Amino acid sequence: MKEQTKAVFTKEELAKAVNVPAVVELDLKRIITHRLEQCGLYFRVFSRIKTATSMVHKFEQKEYGEDRKIQDLVGVRINLYFDDDMDICKYIMENTFEVVGWSTSERSEVEFKPVKLNGVFRLPEYLKDEISSETWEMFIDDTFEIQIKTMFFEGWHEIEHDMRYKGEELWRHFPAFSRYLNSILATLELCDKSMVTLFEDLGHELYKAGRWSDMIKSHFRLKMGGLPLYPEVEALLDQDMEKVDNLAKRIYKTPRPVLVEQLMRRSRKIPINVNTIIALLNDSQFHDSRLTSIFRQRDVYNDGREESLAESRHYELRPLTRHTVFQMRTQVDGNRMKTEQPPDAEVIFSRSADCIYNWVVQKYGELFKSMPRTVVTYHADMFAYHVAVDFDRKNCRMNMHVRHMDLEVGGRLWYSEASLEKDAKGRIMLEVCNGYAEPENDDHYVQERAGIFFSYPGYYKTIVDTIGIFNGAIGMNKRRMLREEQLEKLAGALKDPERKFPFVIIISKEGPDGMMDEDWLSPFRVSDFTRTVWRYCHVFTGYEQTGRKFLSMAGVDGDADDAVPRLYIFWPDGTEDHYGPDDVKNCSFGRHVEARVDMLTYDIVRGGQAFYHKIVTDLRDWNVSAD
Repeated sequence: MKEQTKAVFTKEELAKAVNVPAVVELDLKRIITHRLEQCGLYFRVFSRIKTATSMVHKFEQKEYGEDRKIQDLVGVRINLYFDDDMDICKYIMENTFEVVGWSTSERSEVEFKPVKLNGVFRLPEYLKDEISSETWEMFIDDTFEIQIKTMFFEGWHEIEHDMRYKGEELWRHFPAFSRYLNSILATLELCDKSMVTLFEDLGHELYKAGRWSDMIKSHFRLKMGGLPLYPEVEALLDQDMEKVDNLAKRIYKTPRPVLVEQLMRRSRKIPINVNTIIALLNDSQFHDSRLTSIFRQRDVYNDGREESLAESRHYELRPLTRHTVFQMRTQVDGNRMKTEQPPDAEVIFSRSADCIYNWVVQKYGELFKSMPRTVVTYHADMFAYHVAVDFDRKNCRMNMHVRHMDLEVGGRLWYSEASLEKDAKGRIMLEVCNGYAEPENDDHYVQERAGIFFSYPGYYKTIVDTIGIFNGAIGMNKRRMLREEQLEKLAGALKDPERKFPFVIIISKEGPDGMMDEDWLSPFRVSDFTRTVWRYCHVFTGYEQTGRKFLSMAGVDGDADDAVPRLYIFWPDGTEDHYGPDDVKNCSFGRHVEARVDMLTYDIVRGGQAFYHKIVTDLRDWNVSAD
């Protein structure tokens, strides 16, 4: 028998090889949600894609290889509100995906533990094709896992898993505490059972009281619309009570799985209410001609059906409005290239074009399998995905445009545009625009500020960091001092009509120790600020004497006593802002903790920290809004 070879991979190897686009997780979650909603169950669905770190841990813990592979690259968890829905949910999943196998935690007379079902299913072929082909070489199966458990157990399961299952040593010498936890688990199991029993007993009492709508809601425990029972159906149920095997009793005696199966078999989702429930049971179980006649006249399966968003907006097409999240035009001068001689324009162009094209391949290469891996002219479209590269090495000219849909916000497209060209002066000029487009606002929609999404593309970062740019001055990620010999050149740069970088000039007095006194800035952190903004802004600091000379050469008017200490921003349009110690001290800023403004998650900072965020935000807002 062939010996199993244990898989050993590093986190870096797994991160490089295993690429699972978000659409895989989102589509699985969407399919499951749709099926459970169609059947009317009460549920919550959660999902995750396994990280490289988690995979490394799993490979270390268990023997994986050709004969045994990781099966939960994508994991979905379904939390149910009723204990008897677990088997129903299992049946629904078996009729939705290709089953590989099930495992379950069996109830025991001597042990209480979370009751859950774990199902392994084959990934749909179209989603498997979205995942990088190298994934399947890492002892990872083309499957995903679904965990099913109740809400009561879900509430404590993560704690139990981490502190009991993974922390076995914690309990080994403390059996009394282990028994204590078992008693809690027993209570939770009793709660699960008691909820079902409660509603069943209530349903029986409602049957005896002749409250048919309430009986149906209590017995079947599905998410139902509020449409009342048809009066003629209610009258028929009342009249039929004279019979021993009356219609109301037959409804009450019908097991829930029978109804769920009828809902699942419908070709499309129907409204779930007391009328459609009786109609489904009549069509499949009772075959009562009186009910059939009533429901046919009422068109029961369309009565109460809400028009879907897709149906209501089928013909409603609105133009897309562009919103810029980063833009720049700058010279690529090669100052960061490590060469013995200053690189010529052709070398700079070639290196820059490679940076742009490699970024496109990395981002879109898995979608467009035919895309060459070296820079060429290439065009491709796939629904909302688009790549266009026009490349002319001989004339040092390149244009690139890509776009893709937002996987979380409907109707939003993201795009990135770049151009490289050699101008009349023999310089290599780079132009970049990053942004998104979405339908124009209606009167009730609050537009998110584009500055909140501020981001420059990865190829721009690579070009700035490894090749180097010039925009009024050389881009530099380190704190720079104002030098006497630089003042004239920097003052001239402020008047350069091609300049797109703002200049931030921080001028401070000299302290008793001869060092620059920056206490007035509080925790502004000039060095950190420089590293944050240097790819779209120049930052210089200077002593009072040098700073005053620069301000004079720059044509800054104002009271000499107010000129220092001060932070000046010289904007590319020729305007200027300045801030003193009181501005820093009294600054207040509402900083978003989340990247999305609609999360409404933020904290308030004050003083130098607030001033830091304010200036960074001002610089970014300028960038995205400038003409």
